[in-house]
Amino acid sequence: MGRAEYGTAKYASKQMKARGLQKLKFYCQVCQKQCRDDNGFKLHIKSPSHVRKISQISQADIEEYTKQFENDFLRLMRLTHGEKKIEANKFYNEYIQDKDHIHMNATRFTSLTKFIKYLGQTGKIRVHGVDVSKGDNDHDDDNADADDDVDMGQLIISYIDNSQRNLLRREKLQELAKNEKSDQEIKMMLLQRQMESAAENAKEDKEEEEIAPVVREPAGTVSLQLGKSSSRSKKKPNTRKNVFQ
Repeated sequence: MGRAEYGTAKYASKQMKARGLQKLKFYCQVCQKQCRDDNGFKLHIKSPSHVRKISQISQADIEEYTKQFENDFLRLMRLTHGEKKIEANKFYNEYIQDKDHIHMNATRFTSLTKFIKYLGQTGKIRVHGVDVSKGDNDHDDDNADADDDVDMGQLIISYIDNSQRNLLRREKLQELAKNEKSDQEIKMMLLQRQMESAAENAKEDKEEEEIAPVVREPAGTVSLQLGKSSSRSKKKPNTRKNVFQ
């Protein structure tokens, strides 16, 4: 089948499809070539150029791809989400939006679940909802099947920031929390002392009232003196006039 000529509708359609994100399983990391479907991928892996490059791949190259994939994954997680929780599958979809990212099929990990558990076991991220304290399951077929049965929606991950800057920030926050706690303890201690002092003063006042005798003054004699009035009131003459006279 011939190539589409430049400027034709078929050429423009192919260019638009090439810009979009294709299926990851049809991507060849060694050749850095994206195939559109299963048929194209099968034709590519049978090509002489691909066979020649694959024959030159060593275990060291796979470890290098794995290291680069891990570093890019953690760097994007640190920059975009920090230490916040996020679903593993949702974040992986954010990671693969970059067409130039290192694909997982070029690493030693066969699934996202195993990769997430590896990061959790090495202390690089926190995995919530799933126990990752067990050993590596890459060489155990029974445990590998159990890993595939894990619901990706249950894998909640968060980044562990062990940088020097973040450690200093944590120490500062702990120091502030400790100082705040000390201030509260001092206030509570002073309040307790005031309450104890008030209780002691009230007790002493009560004891003094019980011990002190009650002294009453003798009742004095009350004398009344009755005297006669020196002048008597005189009647005033009636000065009214008779209007009929």
